[in-house]
Amino acid sequence: MASDRLLYIGTHDGLYRAASNGNTQEPKLLGLNGLGAVMYPTIDVEDPRRIYAGTGMNGVFRSEDGGETWLDANKGILFKMIFSLAQNPVNGDLFVGTEPASIFKSTNGGESWTDLPGVRRLKETIDWTFPNPPHVAHVKHIDVTGAAPDRILGAVEEGWVVRSVDGGETWQNVKDEVDFDCHTVTTMPNDANAVVATSGRGFYRSADGGASFEPSMDGLTCKYMANVVVHPSRPNVLLTAAAAVPPPAWRRGESANAGVFRSENQGRSWQRLTVGLPEQINAAPRVVAGDPEDADAVYVGFIDGTVWMSEDSGESFRQVISGLPPVRSILVTH
Repeated sequence: MASDRLLYIGTHDGLYRAASNGNTQEPKLLGLNGLGAVMYPTIDVEDPRRIYAGTGMNGVFRSEDGGETWLDANKGILFKMIFSLAQNPVNGDLFVGTEPASIFKSTNGGESWTDLPGVRRLKETIDWTFPNPPHVAHVKHIDVTGAAPDRILGAVEEGWVVRSVDGGETWQNVKDEVDFDCHTVTTMPNDANAVVATSGRGFYRSADGGASFEPSMDGLTCKYMANVVVHPSRPNVLLTAAAAVPPPAWRRGESANAGVFRSENQGRSWQRLTVGLPEQINAAPRVVAGDPEDADAVYVGFIDGTVWMSEDSGESFRQVISGLPPVRSILVTH
């Protein structure tokens, strides 16, 4: 129910928590400020008081008390620039993606981590890069699913998709019809073979578990994309948000000309959503988040520190939070 909904909002400077019961409360800073962008706050699948979060400069942190206090959780992690964090919902294994582009795994709740060095040994890494100096790629997003417990998918910015089907022992770099500037990869909950990817140039679908992709952009008028949210009870319904131009334009103060989009057919075609949103959205969207217990609730976070909410699967939106540092990640929980 909406009355006990909590938002954990990762920003460029700190992690915030806000109760969202129709009239969202003022966000409270939980900490992790001054450590770089806070990415992918994650509630442990076995202990709801335990929270994990990655930071852009200081690695992974873990809280045992709902975010009130934090402990360093980096034993075994070689690189402290964390861009992604994911937990297998079935066995609780944790994965983090870093810059330089690497993936580390924990089987003990973040007490220690094991390097999966096969990612860095891929021959294609010579081509991986990033536009900003020092031009080093990172793993921007990781997807793991209980339906395919040994499969790990990673979106490399910039370096296509990395894929393992043996728990990280061996890897392949998937380049077939997926964009070099990959942002996220997501397995559909109704079919482990159905995987979608977002990028800096649009949207892609896979029917073979991420082994190959094809572009799918009908109706998608903005193509510098955030992630995808899948409707929990109607898995053909996807929501996403995207900017019309890449980050260099935002840094110059130009409008992102952003949009929010919905698909009713798992990404084969898209419709722009407009009700309640500004006619021109100047700030770029960085994250879309759904509520696992309220199928029609969706949040979109923007770099201007605002969060917008829909309570009807995108039919209409309203602003619920403002005044934060640029938003990078949102976790919705109860």
